[in-house]
Amino acid sequence: MSIPFRGSRMVFGLKVALVVVAGAFVVACALGWYWLRNPDRYLPMAIANAEKRTGLQIDVRHVEIRYFPLLVRVYGLEIKNPKPFPAGDFLKVPMLEASVEWTPLLLQGNIVVRSLVLDQPEIDFISDPDGLWNFQNPAGLKEQPKRFSTGSVASLTVKNGVLLGSNLIDPSDRPGPTILELRDLSGDLQQIHFHPHGQGAPLNAIQGRLTAATAAFGSIHTRDLRSEVRIQPLELIFKNFATKTYRGQASGDFSLNFQGKKTTFQTRVQVSGVGMPYLLAEFDSGPPKMTGMMAAKLDVGGVIAHSSSPLGGLHGTGTMTVRQGQLPRINQNASMKQMERFRMAAAAGLPPSAFSAFGGDMELKNQRMYSQRIGIDFYGIAVDGAGSMSLTGGPMDYRGTATIEKRQGFFMNTFARWFKGAREKDGHLMFPVRLTGTLTNPQFAVAH
Repeated sequence: MSIPFRGSRMVFGLKVALVVVAGAFVVACALGWYWLRNPDRYLPMAIANAEKRTGLQIDVRHVEIRYFPLLVRVYGLEIKNPKPFPAGDFLKVPMLEASVEWTPLLLQGNIVVRSLVLDQPEIDFISDPDGLWNFQNPAGLKEQPKRFSTGSVASLTVKNGVLLGSNLIDPSDRPGPTILELRDLSGDLQQIHFHPHGQGAPLNAIQGRLTAATAAFGSIHTRDLRSEVRIQPLELIFKNFATKTYRGQASGDFSLNFQGKKTTFQTRVQVSGVGMPYLLAEFDSGPPKMTGMMAAKLDVGGVIAHSSSPLGGLHGTGTMTVRQGQLPRINQNASMKQMERFRMAAAAGLPPSAFSAFGGDMELKNQRMYSQRIGIDFYGIAVDGAGSMSLTGGPMDYRGTATIEKRQGFFMNTFARWFKGAREKDGHLMFPVRLTGTLTNPQFAVAH
């Protein structure tokens, strides 16, 4: 795959750095045929060549060269973060192996890598508020020398790696929280050519499949990730991913776009069998605020900000349903206890807030979740309402109508006296309800 040295963004920058490092050793050693037995003597020259091309500090512990076929093994490769990034490594690879073609190297000065294998790499991508990444030279990327240009990589294999992604916080340039984390990452990728939007000249990309033992995006953690992946000049795409999360399953598409100074993300995901206590525990400690098993469809995205809350601008829409759960924080609420007497006989012994189904639509924006319609079935008491809640621990406000599904007949007036604002419709008792407060301290009441 042809890689211009002024790589568009993060993943192409990684491949450029790796090819330049491997190529520097190939070139240096190819110039000295009579020193084949000790390629380490070329380390200072090869490292200096690679540092000149990348503008980054590079350390290598040991190198081995096999000439027929041409195979380069680099041990203990470390590429350091440039300023203003914190001290550390953009890339650490215990062992890198590159299979290189002789003919393009000798006749044209091109480094054509048939295969590149990274064994247990640790890759830590960091972006600063000005749009610079830690694999780029802050002084400005240099043009490739014409004699030895970066050529192609036919395949890339990653074994048992770690991939991290984060931002520096604006304006202090302090390290921000980890946003993307993949561990025990393995994959096989090949070069492809594709037409963006079906038009124009073909572009180069790589695609394949990857797996990760654990994966996290923000506060959401998953395990046993399996996905198709495509790496384009300005976009990283996880297609048809499947993973396990919070005792349930999740699947869908996820992408990161690096076109502007600020990275954006977009995902379409379906989840099922997710345990609400485990999911909510990621955002707040203490006793669970909701139990039950959730199924949902979400289409969300946003800008990844250079702040301590990089996903605060998340927005999107979706639907969700939680079954066989309860709202433990309002079990002792006086109004909930009054409603309990109207439930089905089958709900006897269940907590006052127990429900068979809780579902509705949602719109995420401005760090709040808005719902035009929410329905809750408290085992014979149906509540339909609407409202919104803070996603950061702030206030919520939901209003609706509770309907007792069992007809009350002759005793309707007696029941109505228990709830102010109650009315009768077709033999069913109906009364307004309201949920306010916060998730930590909710307040449920019959509205007046």
